[in-house]
Amino acid sequence: MTYGMDGFASLFLEVGAIVIVLWGALWFLMRRGRSIGGGGSTRDCQVVRQLAIGPRERIVVVRIGTRELVVGVGTGSVSLLCELNEPLVQTDPNGMVFGDAVRKALGRWRGG
Repeated sequence: MTYGMDGFASLFLEVGAIVIVLWGALWFLMRRGRSIGGGGSTRDCQVVRQLAIGPRERIVVVRIGTRELVVGVGTGSVSLLCELNEPLVQTDPNGMVFGDAVRKALGRWRGG
């Protein structure tokens, strides 16, 4: 099977057209993704602190507006643990105040 110059030119144009269509689709999906969920302001919802309690489990404090929620995050689930009555204060580099606040909040949640 031999191809002449016309065969290679046709193949080159077809591959080029496929690459351009794929690039355009990728560009469109990225633009659409930004406008749906990722392009807005991050002030409304942000992670304040997080603490690893296992290889894939974390306790995370999330600020939504003026409320701060303590959330447990695992491999396949996210669970609300409690809502903080007062915002967390800035901590020292070791994060000791954060641990104390989480223990206090969990103690209230357990009824203790």
